[in-house]
Amino acid sequence: MVKEFSLIEKYFNKKVNDVPLGIGDDGALLEKNSQNYYVLSQDTLNVDSHFLRNTNTKNLGWKSLAVNVSDIIAMGGNPKFALLSISTEKVEDKWLKEFSSGLFDCANHYGVSVIGGDTSRGSLSITITIIGEVKKNRALRRDGASEDEDIWISGELGLASLGFAYQMNTISLPSLMSKKALLALHKPKPISIDMSKINHLFSSAIDISDGLIPDIQHILNKSKIGADIFCEYLPVSSWIKKNHGYDFALYGGEDYQLALTAPKKNRLKIKKIAAENNLQFTIIGSTNKSKILQLFDVNGRLIKKLKKGFSHFG
Repeated sequence: MVKEFSLIEKYFNKKVNDVPLGIGDDGALLEKNSQNYYVLSQDTLNVDSHFLRNTNTKNLGWKSLAVNVSDIIAMGGNPKFALLSISTEKVEDKWLKEFSSGLFDCANHYGVSVIGGDTSRGSLSITITIIGEVKKNRALRRDGASEDEDIWISGELGLASLGFAYQMNTISLPSLMSKKALLALHKPKPISIDMSKINHLFSSAIDISDGLIPDIQHILNKSKIGADIFCEYLPVSSWIKKNHGYDFALYGGEDYQLALTAPKKNRLKIKKIAAENNLQFTIIGSTNKSKILQLFDVNGRLIKKLKKGFSHFG
């Protein structure tokens, strides 16, 4: 199986002069001025790989931008501008009207202006390039974590990947739960806050798109540290825990929430700002100097074999 990140590292991660941060994080950093960076990222969604042909078109418009917004937020920045490119087999006014409606709903929600792009003929594919901003001393990089820090999670985990499993007919769900899960899958909602209010309290971050365990491992690898994570603290709905355990939260992906690290002295400040902004932040473990990721079940027993997360190449 080809691993996405090893492919990028092998063929495309070439050193570029005068770029503060290039390939290897949720976004690249470019100089804006003496005080600020531009943050840039790009994601592509392909039909039959990232979404089905019968996916709700308005939700697809929302998700196409939301997954990019999530990258900017994970860098500690605020999204500002986006460029959209669509490849489509044929022009359908109804489809484009619904897609653009969802796209601009998301843009308005997160304060993003769509400023350009391209259209072409071909298999349905959507690519968005997003540009954000962050103060230079506030950028959250994957290599910024230290030992003896808290590991935080925003929002809840597992609902989107539960929806994906239901969509692929590998599980059955009650009607209400299936609606919630499919909505989480097709209309993800990254945290909505002016990141300048909170980014100074964290040391590193990553968006959870491929699963908590593989994504948190990127922080550990870049920061050259280890971590202990405890299933009992994971923000997972009681229904999922009772019926499916923790695997959807640990390995499923598609949540587009954040995994972050922060000095323990910042706990009360983080909780206060989260409460003031109606955000859910949960401590699920801590970092250490071991350079090993350890996962413990609800009874405190070490889970010896970790599974793999989502892969774009099967």
